[in-house]
Amino acid sequence: MLKLKKIIASPQKNSYLVINQNSGVRRIKDFDFRSTFEFRLWAVSLTLLTLLSACVSTKQPQVPATIQAPSVKTKPYQPDLVANSSKPVDTALLQNLDSRLYQQLQNLIANNQGARKDGYVYTVDLSQILVYAALKKDLRLYIPLRDFAIRNLIVDRPSDPYTKGFVLWRYQPGSPPDASGTTEALRLAESLWLGSQVFGDSRDRDRATLVLQGYVRHQQIDHNVWLIRNYFNLQTRAFANNSFLVGYDPDLIQDMAEATGDPTLQPLAQKSYAMLRQAITPSGLLYDIIQPEVLTLMPDLKNLAIFSPNDVVKLANTCTVAERATAGAPEIGQKVIRFAMERLPKLSTYYYGRTGEPAFQQNAEVPTYACLVRLAVKLNDRKALNAFLDPFITHAEAVVKNTEEFSLYTVIEALLALQSVLEQSTAPPATPQNKVKSVTFNLARWQESQAFSRSGFN
Repeated sequence: MLKLKKIIASPQKNSYLVINQNSGVRRIKDFDFRSTFEFRLWAVSLTLLTLLSACVSTKQPQVPATIQAPSVKTKPYQPDLVANSSKPVDTALLQNLDSRLYQQLQNLIANNQGARKDGYVYTVDLSQILVYAALKKDLRLYIPLRDFAIRNLIVDRPSDPYTKGFVLWRYQPGSPPDASGTTEALRLAESLWLGSQVFGDSRDRDRATLVLQGYVRHQQIDHNVWLIRNYFNLQTRAFANNSFLVGYDPDLIQDMAEATGDPTLQPLAQKSYAMLRQAITPSGLLYDIIQPEVLTLMPDLKNLAIFSPNDVVKLANTCTVAERATAGAPEIGQKVIRFAMERLPKLSTYYYGRTGEPAFQQNAEVPTYACLVRLAVKLNDRKALNAFLDPFITHAEAVVKNTEEFSLYTVIEALLALQSVLEQSTAPPATPQNKVKSVTFNLARWQESQAFSRSGFN
Protein backbone atom coordinates (compact mmCIF):
# COMPACT_ATOMS: atom_id res chain seq x y z
CA MET A 1 0.00 0.00 0.00
CA LEU A 2 1.07 3.58 -0.66
CA LYS A 3 0.53 6.36 1.86
CA LEU A 4 0.53 10.06 0.92
CA LYS A 5 1.42 12.72 3.48
CA LYS A 6 1.58 16.46 2.75
CA ILE A 7 4.74 17.96 4.23
CA ILE A 8 5.04 21.41 2.52
CA ALA A 9 2.26 23.64 1.15
CA SER A 10 2.28 26.95 -0.71
CA PRO A 11 -0.09 28.74 -3.11
CA GLN A 12 1.89 27.41 -6.04
CA LYS A 13 3.45 24.16 -4.83
CA ASN A 14 2.66 21.22 -2.56
CA SER A 15 5.27 18.69 -1.41
CA TYR A 16 4.20 15.17 -0.46
CA LEU A 17 5.97 12.32 1.31
CA VAL A 18 5.12 9.12 -0.54
CA ILE A 19 5.52 6.03 1.68
CA ASN A 20 5.40 2.41 0.48
CA GLN A 21 4.04 0.60 3.55
CA ASN A 22 5.21 -2.81 2.34
CA SER A 23 8.84 -1.89 1.72
CA GLY A 24 9.16 1.21 3.88
CA VAL A 25 10.64 3.17 0.98
CA ARG A 26 10.03 6.92 1.27
CA ARG A 27 10.45 9.68 -1.27
CA ILE A 28 9.42 13.31 -1.59
CA LYS A 29 7.37 14.45 -4.60
CA ASP A 30 6.84 18.12 -5.51
CA PHE A 31 3.90 19.29 -7.62
CA ASP A 32 3.65 22.66 -9.27
CA PHE A 33 -0.02 23.56 -9.70
CA ARG A 34 1.03 25.87 -12.53
CA SER A 35 1.64 22.64 -14.47
CA THR A 36 -1.91 21.34 -14.20
CA PHE A 37 -1.49 18.53 -16.71
CA GLU A 38 1.49 17.06 -14.81
CA PHE A 39 -0.46 17.05 -11.56
CA ARG A 40 -3.56 15.45 -13.03
CA LEU A 41 -1.53 12.80 -14.81
CA TRP A 42 0.33 11.94 -11.64
CA ALA A 43 -2.89 11.88 -9.59
CA VAL A 44 -4.49 9.39 -11.96
CA SER A 45 -1.34 7.26 -11.98
CA LEU A 46 -1.14 7.30 -8.18
CA THR A 47 -4.77 6.26 -7.84
CA LEU A 48 -4.29 3.30 -10.17
CA LEU A 49 -1.04 2.29 -8.46
CA THR A 50 -2.70 2.41 -5.04
CA LEU A 51 -5.56 0.20 -6.20
CA LEU A 52 -3.18 -2.30 -7.78
CA SER A 53 -0.98 -2.40 -4.69
CA ALA A 54 -3.99 -3.28 -2.58
CA CYS A 55 -4.98 -6.09 -4.91
CA VAL A 56 -1.63 -7.80 -5.44
CA SER A 57 -0.87 -10.64 -3.03
CA THR A 58 2.60 -10.89 -1.53
CA LYS A 59 2.34 -14.67 -1.26
CA GLN A 60 4.43 -16.86 -3.58
CA PRO A 61 2.44 -18.93 -6.09
CA GLN A 62 1.75 -22.41 -4.80
CA VAL A 63 2.76 -25.33 -7.01
CA PRO A 64 -0.01 -27.92 -7.49
CA ALA A 65 0.79 -31.44 -6.44
CA THR A 66 0.24 -33.04 -9.84
CA ILE A 67 1.15 -32.24 -13.40
CA GLN A 68 -2.40 -32.40 -14.69
CA ALA A 69 -3.95 -28.94 -14.81
CA PRO A 70 -6.38 -27.01 -16.99
CA SER A 71 -4.75 -25.91 -20.21
CA VAL A 72 -3.85 -22.25 -20.54
CA LYS A 73 -5.85 -20.59 -23.30
CA THR A 74 -3.62 -18.98 -25.88
CA LYS A 75 -4.23 -17.26 -29.17
CA PRO A 76 -4.10 -19.45 -32.27
CA TYR A 77 -0.68 -19.23 -33.84
CA GLN A 78 -0.26 -18.85 -37.58
CA PRO A 79 3.34 -18.75 -38.82
CA ASP A 80 4.18 -16.14 -41.42
CA LEU A 81 5.65 -18.02 -44.36
CA VAL A 82 5.89 -15.05 -46.71
CA ALA A 83 9.42 -14.98 -48.11
CA ASN A 84 9.49 -11.25 -48.89
CA SER A 85 9.11 -9.60 -45.51
CA SER A 86 8.49 -5.87 -45.25
CA LYS A 87 11.53 -5.72 -42.98
CA PRO A 88 14.58 -7.09 -44.84
CA VAL A 89 17.47 -8.52 -42.87
CA ASP A 90 20.44 -6.17 -42.61
CA THR A 91 23.08 -8.66 -43.73
CA ALA A 92 25.92 -6.13 -43.57
CA LEU A 93 25.21 -5.45 -39.91
CA LEU A 94 25.01 -9.17 -39.13
CA GLN A 95 28.22 -9.94 -41.00
CA ASN A 96 30.03 -7.22 -39.07
CA LEU A 97 28.71 -8.58 -35.78
CA ASP A 98 29.70 -12.10 -36.81
CA SER A 99 33.24 -10.94 -37.58
CA ARG A 100 33.66 -9.25 -34.20
CA LEU A 101 32.23 -12.20 -32.28
CA TYR A 102 34.47 -14.59 -34.20
CA GLN A 103 37.49 -12.55 -33.11
CA GLN A 104 36.23 -12.76 -29.54
CA LEU A 105 35.89 -16.54 -29.93
CA GLN A 106 39.50 -16.80 -31.09
CA ASN A 107 40.68 -14.74 -28.12
CA LEU A 108 38.77 -16.91 -25.65
CA ILE A 109 40.28 -20.07 -27.12
CA ALA A 110 43.78 -18.61 -27.18
CA ASN A 111 43.66 -17.21 -23.65
CA ASN A 112 42.08 -20.18 -21.89
CA GLN A 113 42.88 -23.11 -24.17
CA GLY A 114 39.14 -23.48 -24.72
CA ALA A 115 38.51 -24.13 -21.02
CA ARG A 116 36.00 -22.53 -18.70
CA LYS A 117 36.98 -20.92 -15.41
CA ASP A 118 37.12 -24.29 -13.64
CA GLY A 119 39.85 -25.48 -16.01
CA TYR A 120 37.69 -27.99 -17.90
CA VAL A 121 36.98 -28.05 -21.62
CA TYR A 122 33.26 -28.74 -21.96
CA THR A 123 32.16 -30.93 -24.84
CA VAL A 124 29.08 -28.82 -25.48
CA ASP A 125 31.26 -25.76 -26.08
CA LEU A 126 33.65 -27.53 -28.41
CA SER A 127 30.87 -29.26 -30.34
CA GLN A 128 29.02 -26.00 -30.94
CA ILE A 129 32.21 -24.43 -32.27
CA LEU A 130 32.67 -27.41 -34.59
CA VAL A 131 29.14 -26.91 -35.93
CA TYR A 132 29.89 -23.25 -36.55
CA ALA A 133 33.15 -24.13 -38.32
CA ALA A 134 31.34 -26.60 -40.56
CA LEU A 135 28.62 -24.08 -41.39
CA LYS A 136 31.31 -21.52 -42.24
CA LYS A 137 33.21 -24.19 -44.23
CA ASP A 138 36.31 -23.25 -42.27
CA LEU A 139 38.82 -26.11 -42.05
CA ARG A 140 41.28 -23.89 -40.21
CA LEU A 141 38.89 -23.80 -37.30
CA TYR A 142 37.37 -27.24 -37.75
CA ILE A 143 40.40 -29.56 -37.97
CA PRO A 144 42.24 -28.81 -34.68
CA LEU A 145 39.01 -28.95 -32.69
CA ARG A 146 37.89 -32.18 -34.33
CA ASP A 147 41.28 -33.80 -33.68
CA PHE A 148 41.13 -32.68 -30.05
CA ALA A 149 37.70 -34.29 -29.68
CA ILE A 150 38.88 -37.56 -31.22
CA ARG A 151 41.86 -37.76 -28.87
CA ASN A 152 40.27 -36.62 -25.65
CA LEU A 153 36.46 -36.76 -25.70
CA ILE A 154 35.39 -39.95 -27.49
CA VAL A 155 35.90 -43.03 -25.31
CA ASP A 156 37.65 -45.79 -27.25
CA ARG A 157 39.55 -48.15 -24.96
CA PRO A 158 40.16 -51.71 -26.22
CA SER A 159 39.95 -52.96 -22.64
CA ASP A 160 36.43 -51.54 -22.22
CA PRO A 161 34.38 -52.28 -25.36
CA TYR A 162 31.06 -51.49 -23.65
CA THR A 163 31.89 -47.78 -23.39
CA LYS A 164 33.24 -47.53 -26.95
CA GLY A 165 31.71 -44.43 -28.51
CA PHE A 166 30.65 -42.84 -25.23
CA VAL A 167 31.44 -39.11 -25.06
CA LEU A 168 32.90 -37.40 -22.00
CA TRP A 169 30.88 -34.43 -20.84
CA ARG A 170 34.07 -32.51 -19.97
CA TYR A 171 37.83 -32.91 -20.08
CA GLN A 172 40.79 -31.61 -18.10
CA PRO A 173 44.39 -32.72 -18.66
CA GLY A 174 45.56 -34.87 -15.77
CA SER A 175 42.06 -35.49 -14.38
CA PRO A 176 40.47 -38.94 -14.73
CA PRO A 177 37.33 -39.09 -16.88
CA ASP A 178 34.30 -39.02 -14.61
CA ALA A 179 31.19 -39.54 -16.74
CA SER A 180 29.71 -39.66 -20.19
CA GLY A 181 27.08 -37.19 -21.32
CA THR A 182 24.14 -37.82 -23.62
CA THR A 183 23.58 -34.19 -24.55
CA GLU A 184 27.28 -33.97 -25.29
CA ALA A 185 27.16 -37.11 -27.43
CA LEU A 186 24.39 -35.65 -29.57
CA ARG A 187 26.14 -32.31 -30.04
CA LEU A 188 29.41 -33.97 -31.01
CA ALA A 189 27.67 -36.41 -33.34
CA GLU A 190 25.87 -33.48 -34.96
CA SER A 191 29.12 -31.60 -35.54
CA LEU A 192 30.94 -34.61 -37.00
CA TRP A 193 27.96 -35.53 -39.18
CA LEU A 194 27.72 -32.00 -40.52
CA GLY A 195 31.48 -31.84 -40.99
CA SER A 196 31.45 -35.02 -43.05
CA GLN A 197 28.77 -33.54 -45.31
CA VAL A 198 30.52 -30.20 -45.77
CA PHE A 199 34.12 -31.37 -46.09
CA GLY A 200 33.48 -34.79 -47.60
CA ASP A 201 35.45 -36.76 -44.99
CA SER A 202 33.78 -40.17 -44.60
CA ARG A 203 35.79 -40.80 -41.42
CA ASP A 204 33.82 -38.11 -39.61
CA ARG A 205 30.62 -39.79 -40.78
CA ASP A 206 31.84 -43.04 -39.23
CA ARG A 207 32.80 -41.25 -36.02
CA ALA A 208 29.36 -39.65 -35.78
CA THR A 209 27.77 -43.08 -36.21
CA LEU A 210 30.04 -44.54 -33.53
CA VAL A 211 29.07 -41.78 -31.10
CA LEU A 212 25.38 -42.29 -31.77
CA GLN A 213 25.75 -46.03 -31.16
CA GLY A 214 27.23 -45.17 -27.77
CA TYR A 215 24.29 -42.85 -27.15
CA VAL A 216 21.84 -45.68 -27.93
CA ARG A 217 23.36 -47.79 -25.15
CA HIS A 218 22.13 -45.19 -22.65
CA GLN A 219 18.47 -46.07 -23.32
CA GLN A 220 16.34 -47.96 -20.82
CA ILE A 221 12.73 -48.76 -19.94
CA ASP A 222 11.95 -47.99 -16.31
CA HIS A 223 8.42 -48.35 -14.89
CA ASN A 224 7.21 -48.72 -18.49
CA VAL A 225 8.77 -45.36 -19.36
CA TRP A 226 11.37 -45.30 -22.14
CA LEU A 227 14.21 -42.85 -21.66
CA ILE A 228 17.82 -42.05 -22.49
CA ARG A 229 19.70 -42.09 -19.21
CA ASN A 230 21.55 -38.88 -18.52
CA TYR A 231 25.07 -40.26 -18.11
CA PHE A 232 27.25 -43.27 -17.34
CA ASN A 233 29.59 -42.88 -14.38
CA LEU A 234 32.94 -44.23 -15.54
CA GLN A 235 34.18 -44.57 -11.96
CA THR A 236 31.25 -46.44 -10.39
CA ARG A 237 30.18 -48.13 -13.66
CA ALA A 238 26.57 -47.09 -13.09
CA PHE A 239 24.02 -45.20 -15.17
CA ALA A 240 21.99 -42.26 -13.91
CA ASN A 241 18.33 -43.01 -13.23
CA ASN A 242 17.04 -39.80 -14.78
CA SER A 243 17.11 -38.04 -18.12
CA PHE A 244 17.27 -34.42 -19.26
CA LEU A 245 15.14 -33.35 -22.20
CA VAL A 246 18.08 -31.46 -23.71
CA GLY A 247 19.56 -34.91 -24.25
CA TYR A 248 17.16 -35.67 -27.13
CA ASP A 249 17.66 -34.74 -30.78
CA PRO A 250 15.13 -36.64 -32.90
CA ASP A 251 15.79 -34.62 -36.08
CA LEU A 252 19.47 -35.59 -36.07
CA ILE A 253 18.70 -39.24 -35.34
CA GLN A 254 16.06 -39.32 -38.07
CA ASP A 255 18.48 -37.79 -40.55
CA MET A 256 21.21 -40.29 -39.72
CA ALA A 257 18.74 -43.19 -39.79
CA GLU A 258 17.67 -42.32 -43.33
CA ALA A 259 21.25 -41.80 -44.52
CA THR A 260 22.80 -44.91 -42.95
CA GLY A 261 19.88 -47.32 -43.06
CA ASP A 262 20.65 -48.34 -39.47
CA PRO A 263 17.50 -50.19 -38.31
CA THR A 264 18.06 -49.23 -34.66
CA LEU A 265 17.91 -45.48 -35.29
CA GLN A 266 14.46 -45.08 -36.84
CA PRO A 267 12.55 -46.33 -33.75
CA LEU A 268 14.90 -44.27 -31.57
CA ALA A 269 13.91 -41.12 -33.45
CA GLN A 270 10.19 -41.90 -33.14
CA LYS A 271 10.48 -42.57 -29.41
CA SER A 272 12.34 -39.29 -29.00
CA TYR A 273 9.62 -37.33 -30.81
CA ALA A 274 7.01 -39.01 -28.60
CA MET A 275 8.96 -38.13 -25.45
CA LEU A 276 9.11 -34.47 -26.44
CA ARG A 277 5.37 -34.34 -27.12
CA GLN A 278 4.68 -35.82 -23.68
CA ALA A 279 6.82 -33.12 -22.07
CA ILE A 280 4.75 -30.16 -23.35
CA THR A 281 3.46 -28.03 -20.47
CA PRO A 282 -0.01 -26.42 -20.38
CA SER A 283 1.55 -23.09 -21.33
CA GLY A 284 3.41 -24.51 -24.34
CA LEU A 285 6.89 -24.91 -22.84
CA LEU A 286 8.70 -28.21 -22.19
CA TYR A 287 9.41 -29.88 -18.88
CA ASP A 288 13.09 -30.59 -18.27
CA ILE A 289 13.42 -33.92 -16.47
CA ILE A 290 12.28 -37.52 -16.94
CA GLN A 291 12.61 -39.57 -13.76
CA PRO A 292 10.43 -42.72 -13.69
CA GLU A 293 11.73 -43.57 -10.21
CA VAL A 294 9.18 -41.17 -8.69
CA LEU A 295 6.44 -43.57 -9.78
CA THR A 296 7.50 -45.96 -7.01
CA LEU A 297 6.01 -43.39 -4.63
CA MET A 298 2.90 -42.52 -6.67
CA PRO A 299 2.40 -45.31 -9.23
CA ASP A 300 -1.05 -44.10 -10.32
CA LEU A 301 0.19 -40.68 -11.47
CA LYS A 302 2.00 -41.64 -14.66
CA ASN A 303 2.47 -38.03 -15.77
CA LEU A 304 4.66 -37.29 -12.76
CA ALA A 305 7.59 -39.03 -14.45
CA ILE A 306 8.11 -35.90 -16.59
CA PHE A 307 8.46 -32.63 -14.70
CA SER A 308 10.52 -29.59 -13.80
CA PRO A 309 11.46 -28.81 -10.18
CA ASN A 310 8.74 -26.62 -8.64
CA ASP A 311 7.25 -26.34 -12.16
CA VAL A 312 10.06 -23.92 -13.12
CA VAL A 313 11.09 -24.16 -16.79
CA LYS A 314 14.07 -22.47 -18.41
CA LEU A 315 13.00 -20.91 -21.71
CA ALA A 316 16.40 -21.47 -23.33
CA ASN A 317 16.24 -25.20 -22.56
CA THR A 318 12.77 -25.47 -24.06
CA CYS A 319 13.90 -23.67 -27.20
CA THR A 320 17.04 -25.80 -27.50
CA VAL A 321 14.94 -28.97 -27.52
CA ALA A 322 12.30 -27.53 -29.85
CA GLU A 323 14.84 -26.47 -32.48
CA ARG A 324 15.97 -30.10 -32.70
CA ALA A 325 12.49 -31.38 -33.53
CA THR A 326 11.35 -28.98 -36.25
CA ALA A 327 11.42 -31.63 -39.00
CA GLY A 328 9.34 -34.28 -37.25
CA ALA A 329 7.39 -32.27 -34.66
CA PRO A 330 7.18 -28.64 -35.85
CA GLU A 331 4.16 -27.98 -33.65
CA ILE A 332 6.45 -28.01 -30.59
CA GLY A 333 8.56 -25.17 -31.94
CA GLN A 334 5.48 -23.26 -33.06
CA LYS A 335 4.14 -23.35 -29.50
CA VAL A 336 7.46 -22.03 -28.20
CA ILE A 337 7.50 -19.19 -30.73
CA ARG A 338 3.92 -18.26 -29.87
CA PHE A 339 4.78 -18.29 -26.17
CA ALA A 340 7.75 -15.96 -26.67
CA MET A 341 5.98 -13.65 -29.15
CA GLU A 342 3.13 -13.05 -26.70
CA ARG A 343 5.62 -11.93 -24.04
CA LEU A 344 7.84 -9.64 -26.06
CA PRO A 345 9.48 -7.16 -25.81
CA LYS A 346 10.87 -8.41 -22.51
CA LEU A 347 11.41 -12.12 -21.93
CA SER A 348 12.36 -13.82 -18.67
CA THR A 349 14.83 -16.65 -18.22
CA TYR A 350 12.45 -18.82 -16.18
CA TYR A 351 8.70 -19.41 -16.33
CA TYR A 352 6.16 -21.60 -14.58
CA GLY A 353 5.23 -24.43 -16.88
CA ARG A 354 1.54 -24.48 -16.00
CA THR A 355 0.71 -20.79 -16.09
CA GLY A 356 3.44 -19.28 -18.26
CA GLU A 357 4.10 -16.61 -15.64
CA PRO A 358 7.71 -15.51 -14.95
CA ALA A 359 9.18 -17.56 -12.12
CA PHE A 360 11.96 -15.16 -11.15
CA GLN A 361 12.90 -11.59 -11.96
CA GLN A 362 15.72 -12.55 -14.30
CA ASN A 363 15.70 -11.24 -17.85
CA ALA A 364 16.50 -13.51 -20.78
CA GLU A 365 19.96 -13.09 -22.26
CA VAL A 366 21.89 -14.01 -25.40
CA PRO A 367 21.43 -17.82 -25.40
CA THR A 368 17.64 -17.47 -25.19
CA TYR A 369 17.31 -14.93 -28.00
CA ALA A 370 19.92 -16.74 -30.11
CA CYS A 371 17.97 -19.97 -29.89
CA LEU A 372 14.68 -18.26 -30.71
CA VAL A 373 16.30 -16.73 -33.80
CA ARG A 374 17.51 -20.15 -34.96
CA LEU A 375 14.12 -21.70 -34.25
CA ALA A 376 12.36 -19.04 -36.32
CA VAL A 377 14.78 -19.68 -39.19
CA LYS A 378 14.21 -23.44 -39.06
CA LEU A 379 10.44 -22.96 -39.08
CA ASN A 380 10.72 -20.37 -41.87
CA ASP A 381 8.77 -17.91 -39.74
CA ARG A 382 9.88 -14.49 -40.97
CA LYS A 383 7.51 -12.61 -38.67
CA ALA A 384 9.02 -14.27 -35.60
CA LEU A 385 12.55 -13.85 -36.94
CA ASN A 386 12.07 -10.10 -37.28
CA ALA A 387 10.61 -9.94 -33.77
CA PHE A 388 13.49 -11.85 -32.15
CA LEU A 389 16.32 -10.39 -34.22
CA ASP A 390 16.26 -6.89 -32.72
CA PRO A 391 16.61 -7.94 -29.05
CA PHE A 392 19.14 -10.59 -30.07
CA ILE A 393 21.34 -8.01 -31.81
CA THR A 394 21.09 -5.69 -28.80
CA HIS A 395 22.27 -8.45 -26.46
CA ALA A 396 24.95 -9.69 -28.87
CA GLU A 397 26.38 -6.17 -29.15
CA ALA A 398 26.67 -6.14 -25.36
CA VAL A 399 28.71 -9.35 -25.55
CA VAL A 400 31.15 -7.72 -27.99
CA LYS A 401 31.51 -4.61 -25.83
CA ASN A 402 32.02 -6.54 -22.58
CA THR A 403 34.43 -9.26 -23.60
CA GLU A 404 35.44 -10.27 -20.07
CA GLU A 405 31.91 -10.92 -18.84
CA PHE A 406 30.68 -13.58 -21.25
CA SER A 407 31.58 -17.24 -21.62
CA LEU A 408 32.69 -19.21 -24.64
CA TYR A 409 29.27 -20.87 -24.72
CA THR A 410 27.47 -17.51 -24.91
CA VAL A 411 29.68 -16.31 -27.75
CA ILE A 412 29.22 -19.47 -29.82
CA GLU A 413 25.45 -19.45 -29.28
CA ALA A 414 25.36 -15.96 -30.76
CA LEU A 415 27.58 -16.97 -33.67
CA LEU A 416 25.35 -19.94 -34.51
CA ALA A 417 22.31 -17.67 -34.57
CA LEU A 418 24.04 -15.19 -36.86
CA GLN A 419 25.19 -17.96 -39.15
CA SER A 420 21.69 -19.41 -39.43
CA VAL A 421 20.25 -16.05 -40.50
CA LEU A 422 23.09 -15.23 -42.89
CA GLU A 423 22.95 -18.67 -44.45
CA GLN A 424 19.24 -18.29 -45.11
CA SER A 425 19.56 -14.71 -46.37
CA THR A 426 22.70 -14.77 -48.51
CA ALA A 427 23.98 -18.27 -49.22
CA PRO A 428 23.40 -19.75 -52.70
CA PRO A 429 22.01 -23.28 -52.94
CA ALA A 430 24.64 -25.80 -51.88
CA THR A 431 26.28 -27.67 -54.74
CA PRO A 432 29.18 -30.14 -54.84
CA GLN A 433 31.19 -27.54 -56.79
CA ASN A 434 30.67 -24.93 -54.09
CA LYS A 435 31.78 -27.37 -51.41
CA VAL A 436 34.97 -28.33 -53.24
CA LYS A 437 35.98 -24.69 -53.79
CA SER A 438 35.29 -23.80 -50.18
CA VAL A 439 37.28 -26.71 -48.80
CA THR A 440 40.25 -26.05 -51.09
CA PHE A 441 40.34 -22.38 -50.11
CA ASN A 442 40.13 -23.03 -46.38
CA LEU A 443 42.67 -25.84 -46.51
CA ALA A 444 45.16 -23.49 -48.14
CA ARG A 445 44.61 -20.95 -45.37
CA TRP A 446 45.01 -23.61 -42.75
CA GLN A 447 48.26 -24.88 -44.26
CA GLU A 448 49.68 -21.36 -44.46
CA SER A 449 49.25 -20.61 -40.76
CA GLN A 450 49.11 -22.92 -37.76
CA ALA A 451 48.90 -20.07 -35.25
CA PHE A 452 45.25 -20.66 -34.44
CA SER A 453 45.79 -24.38 -33.90
CA ARG A 454 48.78 -23.84 -31.63
CA SER A 455 46.96 -21.26 -29.54
CA GLY A 456 43.91 -23.35 -28.74
CA PHE A 457 42.74 -26.94 -28.56
CA ASN A 458 45.71 -29.31 -28.87
